[in-house]
Amino acid sequence: MEKVIVIFRKGPYGQINSLEGIRVAQGLLVLDVETDAIFIDDGVFNLIKNQKPDGIGHHSVIGALESMHRYDIPIFACESSLKQRGIKPEDLDSGLEVKIISIQELSDLLLLADATIAL
Repeated sequence: MEKVIVIFRKGPYGQINSLEGIRVAQGLLVLDVETDAIFIDDGVFNLIKNQKPDGIGHHSVIGALESMHRYDIPIFACESSLKQRGIKPEDLDSGLEVKIISIQELSDLLLLADATIAL
């Protein structure tokens, strides 16, 4: 079975990258492709709990991310990206069961992948 990693590098609002990444990950499952989601750089902002983007005319991405979790897509967050942005593990949405990984663990995951898609 093929393995693809979808890398989320952008924040959740102001562009379509995050929602499109979620759609890509879900679409890969339909094709029986093993899929992981890794959040790095500003992408870690997608994982913060209690998002309320109504004031800027957006819906929270958490619902879409929860659907990824329900379909057993593992969700990883880069520890150094979280630290650089002052985000603590308790700031993340607990319903997503995010696994925080080091740069070395991230590198190991990427080496196991047949393909990566960065958004």
